[in-house]
Amino acid sequence: MKRWFLVFSIAIIVLLVACTPQTLPAPPAPAPTAPIKAPVPASDITSPTSQDPAWAKVIESARKEGTVNVYTWGWTGDTGVSIAKAFKSRYGISLNLITGRGAEFIARIKTETRMNNITADIFEGAGAHSENMRLEGLLTPAGDLPVLRDKSVFTVDPFLLNGEGYYLVDNQSFLALYVNTNLVKPGEEPKAWVDLLEPKWKGKILFADPVISNSPSYFVAIIEQKRLGLDYLEKLGKQDLMFDASPQGVASRITRGEALVGFTDNDSVAAIAQEGGPIKIIDTREGVFVKGQAVGLVKNGPHPNAAKVLINWILSQEGQDVYTKSKGVLTVRKDVPDYQPLAVRLKPQNPIFINSQYNDMIAKVFAEKQYVPLFKPK
Repeated sequence: MKRWFLVFSIAIIVLLVACTPQTLPAPPAPAPTAPIKAPVPASDITSPTSQDPAWAKVIESARKEGTVNVYTWGWTGDTGVSIAKAFKSRYGISLNLITGRGAEFIARIKTETRMNNITADIFEGAGAHSENMRLEGLLTPAGDLPVLRDKSVFTVDPFLLNGEGYYLVDNQSFLALYVNTNLVKPGEEPKAWVDLLEPKWKGKILFADPVISNSPSYFVAIIEQKRLGLDYLEKLGKQDLMFDASPQGVASRITRGEALVGFTDNDSVAAIAQEGGPIKIIDTREGVFVKGQAVGLVKNGPHPNAAKVLINWILSQEGQDVYTKSKGVLTVRKDVPDYQPLAVRLKPQNPIFINSQYNDMIAKVFAEKQYVPLFKPK
């Protein structure tokens, strides 16, 4: 009996202890965390809550359209992904990026226009190709966008290549000579264009193919301005020049050592330079071309409002930051850092700025192709 009572008493005590509220040690204070930053604020001219009623309606219509088709040369790879992701996050509008060459896009959009079945909303590419598109009547002006109202925020006038706004400058790059730093020792680089005529460079110079790329057109346009003369071009053509289909290909082949020196632009070189590739820009005495990549609104595109919103955004602080950081090119705005890799940064001693006058000339040179036999003699 006593044993039963003892067991019963112990059970009661355990039950009471279990039911009695326990005093637990206070939880440790949470570690201090950095405040969560809001997304980069868009200004009134890019924000969905714009104070401009007309622009707010454009944004509303753009969201209903839901997508933008971009025919692009430069918005490729990680750059295209970054632009598409950031733009959709801002506006909920998807980007459909169709990549290719400017000359091919001109032919394609002409065909689409003739068949009354236009796919493209935006063309992004070289200024010369954009000018030829304008001459064909394939673009419509976009110069009334809100982001363009305050010119003081730009380091380069977006209207530099075309004063009417048929296409706008959205980044800068240097079109110049580049060398493979593993194969060309410091001090042995060509210091001027005329140096390319030296025997040691014969068979080791690479250009984009002048038949399909407008890159050599810049070179020829300046020569036609009598900086060197066409006799120089004839002599250069006898140097057994090598050719690649694209400026990007030129940059890659220089890095691989297939050529010692090549003529291309630093937006093609940027990704290689970012990865530490053996490539370096040369500040030639006769000059370095400072050119702008262009973005234009295709006439009668299927998503006109979404296209306007995209161009407006790509020229905004947020858009430029995303674009130039992902591609490693020079921005056109004062309020965005320079994300260029050190190997392609340059303050040219003799910059040749490609303005609308030069751009018209370059477009004509590329369209007529009269210089091709000099570059590629039989």
